[in-house]
Amino acid sequence: MKIRITGLPDEVELAAAEIGRVLNIIETSAPYPCRGISRQVRLYLEVRLP
Repeated sequence: MKIRITGLPDEVELAAAEIGRVLNIIETSAPYPCRGISRQVRLYLEVRLP
């Protein structure tokens, strides 16, 4: 399963860590900046159900 998380860098890191407590994270991308002048980033996770 693939999951995209969008938010501020600290929020995205925290969300990924919380997801990792529930699901098995197979792969994590580097944070990509969102388009425009936004401070938000996108992070992609590939996960498996436990």
